[in-house]
Amino acid sequence: MGFNTKRCIICNPKNDTVYWHEDEHTGAIWCWCNKCGRGYSVQDYCATAGVSLKEFLKNDFKLETSAPNEVQALSWPNQFIPMYDPRAKKGVDYIKSRGLDLDDGMYYDLVREGIVFPYYYSSTFCGAQIRFLEPKLDEDGKPQKITTLPGTKLGLLAYNFSQDPFRTNIKGVIVCEGAFNALSLQQALNEQFGGVLNNPFRAIALSGAGVSQHHIEMLKDLKDQGFKVICASDTDSKGMMMILKLKEHDAVTHYAFTGDDELDWNDLLQKSNKKSLAKLFLGSIRIVK
Repeated sequence: MGFNTKRCIICNPKNDTVYWHEDEHTGAIWCWCNKCGRGYSVQDYCATAGVSLKEFLKNDFKLETSAPNEVQALSWPNQFIPMYDPRAKKGVDYIKSRGLDLDDGMYYDLVREGIVFPYYYSSTFCGAQIRFLEPKLDEDGKPQKITTLPGTKLGLLAYNFSQDPFRTNIKGVIVCEGAFNALSLQQALNEQFGGVLNNPFRAIALSGAGVSQHHIEMLKDLKDQGFKVICASDTDSKGMMMILKLKEHDAVTHYAFTGDDELDWNDLLQKSNKKSLAKLFLGSIRIVK
């Protein structure tokens, strides 16, 4: 079956509304439909439209590289529900199994069955990553723990940081790889300092050890404003490359490691408690020389 790949087969518009993109950071292929007002991965697009992925890929595509330095407002998917919704029970149980408390910023993906980590630029929703409760097999048969909402520019965003000025008395920014590590340190330090309003630290995540040029500029700007920038990456080879890259570009002031190459911050939280994790983290902070 032949399709005009610029004409949306989900909303059936009278003219061309679909634009296909290759994400410069992840290499993922996704599309944006102006009439639907949302992005789709090629798999989700075909599944939503009810067509065979195999047959659809036989058609002609014109891929565009998405604008490298622009984020775009995305529509909030209906399948992203808050944790207080009874349908999110699996997600609630999973969050608690990781030693974390629930908060208003946590969501559950009903379709993918995963924890949603939303990204905002200022107050605008610009994307999300979804951490599956159980790994799923990708097209090559390899287990996949996380996926990214199409249209999300990971290199221009950070989890738990909208890039607006801080509203509380923040003195230091903790830079983690993954959202669960950032959440673990944030909640532990909130408890240590008697609440989020008194906590002088903000823990953010860069969605992996890869540091984009925008991330470097963002962190260097925070450093130049007088904030401590504390790299709390994993201590594997990728984590070490992360801190070396930040140091090379003068975008970090301190570092803090778990002291165990096999355990990350969330692993430590699961093995102990928030009070112990906060104490360990604060005692591990060192100046970058």
